[in-house]
Amino acid sequence: MKFFVLILATLILVEPAFARDLVDAASSAQSFFNRIGIAAISIGVTLGGILFAMGAAQIGRMLLFSGFIGAIAILGAPALIGLLGRIFGAAL
Repeated sequence: MKFFVLILATLILVEPAFARDLVDAASSAQSFFNRIGIAAISIGVTLGGILFAMGAAQIGRMLLFSGFIGAIAILGAPALIGLLGRIFGAAL
C-alpha cells in the first residue's frame, strides 16, 4: 500500500520530461564526452611520444598505440552511430 501511494505521489508531483529536453541533454552529454575523449587522446599520444623519445620505448609504444586506438574509437563512434541511424531509420 505504501509503495502504491509513493508511486501515485511521484506521478502527480513530478514535472514531466519532454522528449526534446531529453534529446538536448543527450546531445549535450555526447559533445561533452567527445571533448573529454579528444583531450585524453592528445594527452596519451603526447606522453607516449615523450616516453618513446626518452628511452622508455615499451611504455611509450603502449601509450602511443592506446592513443591511436582511442582516437579511432572516440572519433569514429559518432559516425558509426549516425550510419546505424540512417540504416535503421532512427532520427539520431
